[in-house]
Amino acid sequence: MKDTTTNSKKLNSIKTAIWLYFFLWIFEGALRKWVLPSLATPLLVVRDPIAIFIIARAIYLNVKFLNGYVVFSCIITLLALIVTLTFGHANLFVGIYGARIMLLHFPLIFIIGAVFTKKDILKMGYALLAVNILMTLIVYLQFISPQSALINRGIGGEGSAGFSGAMGYFRPPGTFSFITGLASFYILVSVFVFYFWLSKERVSRILLYTSTLALIFSLPLTVSRTAVGGVILVGVFAFIGSATSFKKIMKVALTIVVLVGLFAILQSTTTVFNLGTEVFMSRVDTASGQSGGFEESFFSRVLGDFVRPIVNLLNMPLFVGKLGMGTNAGAQMLSGTNTFLIAEDELGRVGGEQGLLLGGGLIFLRLVLAVNLFLKSIRLPQEDKILPITFCGTALYLIILGQWAQPSMLGCSVLTVGLLVASLNMNLKPEK
Repeated sequence: MKDTTTNSKKLNSIKTAIWLYFFLWIFEGALRKWVLPSLATPLLVVRDPIAIFIIARAIYLNVKFLNGYVVFSCIITLLALIVTLTFGHANLFVGIYGARIMLLHFPLIFIIGAVFTKKDILKMGYALLAVNILMTLIVYLQFISPQSALINRGIGGEGSAGFSGAMGYFRPPGTFSFITGLASFYILVSVFVFYFWLSKERVSRILLYTSTLALIFSLPLTVSRTAVGGVILVGVFAFIGSATSFKKIMKVALTIVVLVGLFAILQSTTTVFNLGTEVFMSRVDTASGQSGGFEESFFSRVLGDFVRPIVNLLNMPLFVGKLGMGTNAGAQMLSGTNTFLIAEDELGRVGGEQGLLLGGGLIFLRLVLAVNLFLKSIRLPQEDKILPITFCGTALYLIILGQWAQPSMLGCSVLTVGLLVASLNMNLKPEK
């Protein structure tokens, strides 16, 4: 017992650094827009030194995180960097910026999985429920304010941060630099909202009710199909993971009734919520005009982001020396613009940067990881599977199609998948 306690204290430095990584993921955009706009560019990599510290500390403390995924991803990335500097664009800074995704951030998934206990996971869940309330207030102010207002100031204190929406309203980014960060935040929040509603875990009822109401209120105001579709998908996985007996099925049904009831109450009593719903549906109608509705639009978009890059990959050369060129920062350094030089979707970026052999190998590695984590989740005993399966509702998408070139999405992917791995291992580790 003494050895376990001593080891736990040693791991506290890693856990503290993970919490710092977590809060910087949420508030990095706020620093770049409102607090330190003059440092917007260097703050883009503000979590990188923390990632280096976590990896170094984990190696020093002999945390067992080095596995086939980490080793092969590092080999592939280092080979891609060599090809890029030898035969490709040859820009060292762009190449390193692209390489840091897999060399610095990807290993954190397995470090979080190794050091976080169930207690740590729940603490992060409580924090997300609390921050969600603040985030929704910010989103509300951004939605109702003109783009010239301080709350809608863009990166570096210039322009506006809102992105085109519908009916003259914009998609608000919250504390993030772009709407994708906000969408991923709400989807991760929904994991814990559904989990605390459907499980027996202790949680402040006031916090849970308030955060649930904030989540429902915020979704139409985001004007984001990704946010709404992602939360619905998490809900489907949560219900699948929890409906293991008649009693559990009745609890699921009651939860659905409560959520639908809250939506109906907000729709009939809150003007802004009603307006947000109208704006959201207008954008869905506009964006889905050629694909026949929200469901077809959402799923055809996801399917297209997967199939199209795979088809294109088969026509790629074996090696392509463009590591880092597919990121916005890399594009800015190489061409002076923020346009996508390779592809906006993740698999297209990976294949376009590294070619058929290395890019295809990295895509295959991520697919294997996603399938393996899902299979581990569904094979758990009934009483242990609800949390991992609920995480799968978003983690599987983030592993395969998450836009890791975008810093906010990368941070969310690392944390979400890391918490999934920790939830699979939580019954194997003593509580601290």
